[in-house]
Amino acid sequence: MPNLGISNVGKIFESDGNSTRVLDKLNLSVETGSIVAIEGASGSGKSTLLNLIATIDTPSTGKISYGDKILSQFSTREKEKFRAQNLGFIFQHYCLLPDFSVLENVMMPLLICKHSWSFALEKSRVLLDLVGLDNRKSHFPSQISGGEMARVGVARALVGEKDLVLADEPTGNLDKSNSEKLADLLWSLQQKLNFTLIIVTHDRDFAARAPQRYQLSSGNLAQ
Repeated sequence: MPNLGISNVGKIFESDGNSTRVLDKLNLSVETGSIVAIEGASGSGKSTLLNLIATIDTPSTGKISYGDKILSQFSTREKEKFRAQNLGFIFQHYCLLPDFSVLENVMMPLLICKHSWSFALEKSRVLLDLVGLDNRKSHFPSQISGGEMARVGVARALVGEKDLVLADEPTGNLDKSNSEKLADLLWSLQQKLNFTLIIVTHDRDFAARAPQRYQLSSGNLAQ
């Protein structure tokens, strides 16, 4: 059974009496522990697709399943639990909290889920060591480089042993050298931790490294 199944999914946005179809009868099966890259131009629906997978938004048609559960049928509480327990997010703009240290930023998802301080501290230190930032844990986001901020974002996404990681243009703010380093890191961590990784990007070099690579155009996916 696929870890994630997207079946005939469509998404229509309504505004001022006008309908805009962003996704149309989209299908995708992702096996547990896979790395999938989805390329597409700006406005092609990449972020919309991630929002649907993350249960932040709901499909207009079709269904999205995770294991034997249909995500689009979840209640608000079930969606919140799914995101907290299963999902990690990697953002283009990192979204680090400026008034908190690197370590505290990584701890935050666990603290929000009401884990103990000691538990969050232990798990976060392990992740920061894995991404090579143990020596930067007391620094603030303004005191580290863009490449280091990207690695903090990866650590925060993975803390709590998340099994599905969604990355939205993770190299969008990085130069070529740091993009390659981030890709090396993600691939290495995925091999160690066996999470499922879905990346949406317009970075062709980054996408080319993924075993499964798709193009999103006119609301549909093609390999």
